[in-house]
Amino acid sequence: MSNEPSSRLISSLRFFSQVAAIFTTFVGCLVLVGWILDIAPLKSVFSGLVTMMANTALAFILAGVSLWLLQPDPSHSALRIPQSLIDDPQSTIRHRRRRLAQGLACIVALLGLLTLGEYLYGWDLGIDEMLFRATPGTVGTSSPGRMAHSSALNFLMLGLALLLLDVETRRGHRPAQVLALAAAAVSFVTLTGYAYQAKFLYSVGAYTQMAVHTALTFIILSIGLLFARPDRGLMALIASESVGGGAARRLLPAAIGVPLVLGWLTLEGQRAGLYGTEFGTAIYATSMVVALAVLVWWNTGTLHRRDVERRRAEGIRALVASIAESSDAIINMTLEGIIISWNKGAEKIYGYSAEEMKGRSISLLFLPDRPDELPEILERVKRGEVVTEYQGVLVRKDGAQIDVSLTISPIKDASGEITGALCVARDMTERRRAEEAIRTLNEELEQRVIERTAELEATNKELEAFSYSVSHDLRAPLRAIDGFSRLVLEDHAPHLDAEAQRFLTVIRTNTKKMGDLIDDLLAFSRLGRKDLHKSIVDMTALARSVVDELRDESSRPVEVTMEPLAPALADSSMMRQVLANLISNSLKFTRPHPHAAVTIGCRHGGHGTIYFVRDNGVGFDMQYAHKLFGVFQRLHSQEEFEGTGVGLALVQRIIHRHGGRVWAEGKVNGGATIHFTLARGGEGPDEA
Repeated sequence: MSNEPSSRLISSLRFFSQVAAIFTTFVGCLVLVGWILDIAPLKSVFSGLVTMMANTALAFILAGVSLWLLQPDPSHSALRIPQSLIDDPQSTIRHRRRRLAQGLACIVALLGLLTLGEYLYGWDLGIDEMLFRATPGTVGTSSPGRMAHSSALNFLMLGLALLLLDVETRRGHRPAQVLALAAAAVSFVTLTGYAYQAKFLYSVGAYTQMAVHTALTFIILSIGLLFARPDRGLMALIASESVGGGAARRLLPAAIGVPLVLGWLTLEGQRAGLYGTEFGTAIYATSMVVALAVLVWWNTGTLHRRDVERRRAEGIRALVASIAESSDAIINMTLEGIIISWNKGAEKIYGYSAEEMKGRSISLLFLPDRPDELPEILERVKRGEVVTEYQGVLVRKDGAQIDVSLTISPIKDASGEITGALCVARDMTERRRAEEAIRTLNEELEQRVIERTAELEATNKELEAFSYSVSHDLRAPLRAIDGFSRLVLEDHAPHLDAEAQRFLTVIRTNTKKMGDLIDDLLAFSRLGRKDLHKSIVDMTALARSVVDELRDESSRPVEVTMEPLAPALADSSMMRQVLANLISNSLKFTRPHPHAAVTIGCRHGGHGTIYFVRDNGVGFDMQYAHKLFGVFQRLHSQEEFEGTGVGLALVQRIIHRHGGRVWAEGKVNGGATIHFTLARGGEGPDEA
């Protein structure tokens, strides 16, 4: 919502200012006629009330004429043109009007100042009866013909306000408006005193009192002065089209008038003897609460309606902006296909400008060999159908054919009658090209995958053949070495010294180790190709079976603690390999400990079960933990503990194939713990 005042409101307020100037001048003239012809009602309105002095009437005439002359040029009344340009000194007539208005304002201010001087210093400057002789003893008059001190103060302020009407401070404040408000406040207090018969509000000691019609004329003149420049200073806020300006225009009259009227009615009821002071005060308070509540409700409703209108306008502006700037073609047309609006997206897609297409039929865009396509679409729209994602081929201005996706919706008026159609078109040419490119790439990728898969299968078969060949070719000489070494020891031992026999024993021992290494390598290589056959595995029974077998092979006493293990969905033979490798390692690395202990257990993790094998053996340094699961990686020498360095690598590969993970914790001479997880259902790695 704009904060600028509307031209219509500005014109209305300036018109009231002109009326106020005429009214003030008219009242002054009317009172002077009353003095000339000695007509009491023209001077005091009602018998017994204070008379408006002749010099007061003259000052009103001068002030009214000054305000009239200071009115802006009617040709600029609806424009925000700087006053300095409106009152161009080069314009002789306007310049003279301004000078005359300022001269009259100076006389008004001087008259008020001199009268205040008479009150303050007891002077008699002869200005009181300058026009007419006043009757001694006039009601509410301290000196014959002298205006009230409050009237003199008001004329001083209003005269200065007329002089400073177009003066504005750096912060945008207008001194003239402040002076006019002060004069209006003084007059309002006097008028309230008359309405409530509270004499102390309009009479101070023996000084001359302000007449009731004088106070009313001062208020009209002050308002006229404020409305003379309604688009400047304080009045700019009140006259603005903002929410605050609207609220001020609604609430200010009610805030001034409602308390006055309610207070006057309450007081009149008390004076009539209808109720006492307490009851009257209660009625006034209750009436004020009700009045304020009504005002708040009324203002809230108005603000709500304006807010709704503002949001609706913003939505419409946003919609219009989005339509205008949309990359899609958005076309508004009649039910006969005549184009009404054509956005930038339509210009970009079809190549026609809005000027070229407005008023023409949209059939220009359709292929000539499909004459029934557009009529069928329009007929469906006339029936109220929404044609969505209609795939078609249209023609650009340059003759090129483009693929488009059309959505055509009926436009209805407030009564629900279909009055037009809205066509939204999206250019699908680039999309079709992209889809075709993607389809081609997918086909090429699929072909590459097929070729790569075939290559991998051939490579795997070659590797498998190579593994068996290596196994056979390596085992044959190993068997020969081992066999001949054994025969030499058995048949010729008496002829060999001890050193020679030891050499042959070493040869046989290393031959056996080489055979074990070959077996482990073959097992490791086959593991990646072996199919998983998952089933529910009783991990407790499996672990107990492995422990029993290993105990039979070792006569050393070992304390094995077997906790209940949760069943797992896994390959039974592979799980047996995992447990055998881990438990045999624990038995091996606890040999130096006099009281060897091994614990097998599990616990529940976030996504599955965590199994572990713990021992109190030699342990390891955690900084080398990453080497434990590598092929041929060993943290202890062959002389300390036998092995090939493949066992834990096998464990890791098996667990990874089951979607779990494996890790180790340990401390030098403080034992080691190997953990592994099995995900539920065998899907995804688990978390510890």
